[in-house]
Amino acid sequence: MSARFDDELYGEILEYAREKGIPKTMALRELAREGIKRWRLKKALALYREGKITLWKASRIAGLSLSMMIEAAASERIPIHYRAEDLERDFKSIFGGKVESNPSSLRTAPQYGTL
Repeated sequence: MSARFDDELYGEILEYAREKGIPKTMALRELAREGIKRWRLKKALALYREGKITLWKASRIAGLSLSMMIEAAASERIPIHYRAEDLERDFKSIFGGKVESNPSSLRTAPQYGTL
């Protein structure tokens, strides 16, 4: 693969390579990886904001943990819209199998008397 850069961009690539003390080809790879990482995050946030994907799916697209994706959405002031159905679907995708949705089947903490 080859690419052409204008003088300004080429100068910035060289500056990055000098600062990092690495060859310009390695600098280009690092900068490309960083750019793709940011692009994937931006794409995931946009799809989530539009309600087209769940927060879990957004985290997979962006290559982030769910908690990091929540932080990213919060930093962009994107409301977290996470319904019970989303939780159930995400739980199934992580753990597989049937999810028990009957609250009476959930164990409760033991009750202790007072002394």
